[in-house]
Amino acid sequence: MKSKNEYPLISIGIPTYNRNYGIRKTLESIWQQQYPNLEIIISDNCSTDNTSEVLAEFAKEHPEIKAYRQEKNITMIPNFNFVLEKASGKYFMWVADDDTLEPGILQRYVEFVEANPEYSVVSGQSKYWHDDDPALIERGFNFDTNWAGLRVFRYYFKVIYGGIIHGMMRREMTKDVRLRKIIGNDYHFIACLAYLGKIKNFEFVGYHKNFGGTSKSFKEYAKAIGDSPFAGKFPHVKMAGDAFKEVMFRSRVFDEMSYISKLVLAISSFLGVFFCYYGRIFPFSVGGKIKRTLLRPFKVA
Repeated sequence: MKSKNEYPLISIGIPTYNRNYGIRKTLESIWQQQYPNLEIIISDNCSTDNTSEVLAEFAKEHPEIKAYRQEKNITMIPNFNFVLEKASGKYFMWVADDDTLEPGILQRYVEFVEANPEYSVVSGQSKYWHDDDPALIERGFNFDTNWAGLRVFRYYFKVIYGGIIHGMMRREMTKDVRLRKIIGNDYHFIACLAYLGKIKNFEFVGYHKNFGGTSKSFKEYAKAIGDSPFAGKFPHVKMAGDAFKEVMFRSRVFDEMSYISKLVLAISSFLGVFFCYYGRIFPFSVGGKIKRTLLRPFKVA
C-alpha cells in the first residue's frame, strides 16, 4: 500500500467571502474524495460574518487546511490569484465556495495526467445548477492536437461558460499565467494553458457549479471584478477584444511566437470568441425571444 507522500500533492484553492455555512458543503465534497495528499488553501476575503471562525474550527480537525484572512477586501480576482500563489502542489485546482466536486474525481484526474505529461489541464464535464435544479452540462473540451495555436483557437471557438477553469492543472505551467480583472478572465487563463499543453475533458461529470452568486448575470459579474459597464452590456464583444490582446500583448506565454504568427493567432482568437457567441448562440437567443413574444397573445391566462 502506497504512503501518503507517494501520491502527488494536489493544491485546492478556495477563495471565499461570507460563506460561514455554505462552504461546509464544498469542503465535504473535497474530503469525500479520500485522496491522501491534499492541501486546501482558503482565503477569506475579509468576510463580515464569522467565516474566519468557522474555518479556524475546520482547520483544527483537518491539518490539510491552510486558512488565510485578508485584512481588507482585495476583490474577487486578486483573491483567486492569492490562493494559486500560495499553492505548493504538483497539481492545482480552484473550487468555488458554493460548488462541489463529483466523488472520486481527483484520483481519476491524477492517474491520467501522471500517465500523459503533455496535458496541461484535465477536467470532467461541468454540471450547472439553478439551486437544486440541473440547468446544463458543459462538455466537449478535448484539445489534443500537437499544434498549440490550433488548440487555442479551437478553445476560444468552443467556450461559453468556462467551467473548465475548475479543472486540475499542472501548477508549474501557471507561473506566467494569471487571472485578470476583466470579464472572461477564465477564457484567457485556460487559453494560455491550452497553448502550453493539451486539454482533456472526460465524458463524465467532474464538477458541480452553482449559477447563483456573481455568476448569475454578466452585469453583476463585470461590476464585481471591476470591469467596465460596456463589458457587462456587451460581454462577448469585450471578451473577443481581450482574447486578441491576451495573445498579442498581455501574456508572456505567447512570446516565443514570431510577430506574424502571433498576429494571426490573435485575430483568430478574436474571431473564435466573436463567432462562437454571435454565430452560434446569439441567433437562438434572439429567436427564442421573438417566439415568446409572438406566442404571448395566445397564452391562456
